[in-house]
Amino acid sequence: MVIDAIDREILRLVQTDGRMTQRELGSEVGLSANAAGARLQRLVDKGVITRFVAKIDHAALGRPMEASIDVWINDDRDRTPLLELMKSDERVVECFHLTGPLDFRVRARVASAEDLNDLLTTMRIKGGVRQTDSRLVLEQIATN
Repeated sequence: MVIDAIDREILRLVQTDGRMTQRELGSEVGLSANAAGARLQRLVDKGVITRFVAKIDHAALGRPMEASIDVWINDDRDRTPLLELMKSDERVVECFHLTGPLDFRVRARVASAEDLNDLLTTMRIKGGVRQTDSRLVLEQIATN
C-alpha cells in the first residue's frame, strides 16, 4: 500500500487523538471532512490501522510508578504459568517474549515500591520465574 504525506499525517494525528472527528482531521491535513474520513477508512480497511485504543493515565488509577522488568524463567519449555499471570495481573501493561539472554521483558505500573516487590514475588511463586532485574522509569521521553 502506498502511503503519502497526508496519510502519514493522518496516522500521526490519530495516534495522538483517536477520537478526533473527521472534520478536525480534515482541517489539520487540508482536506474536507469526507475526504479525510475516506482516507482514514482506507487505512483501516488495508490493515494499516488495526484498532483504536484509549491511553490510560495509570497515576489517576493509583499506579504512578512504571517499571521495566527483565525476566528469566525456570523452564523455557513451559511458559504457561508466566503467560497466564501476565494476562491476569492488572499491574502488567505489556509483556514481550524476546530473543537473547533474557526470556521476557515486562512493563508494569505499580502503586509503590512495595507493590513492585509484591509483583516480583508473585512472578517467582506463581509464574515460574527464576530471576528478575527491574528498573523504575524516571521519565517517558516520547510516545506514539
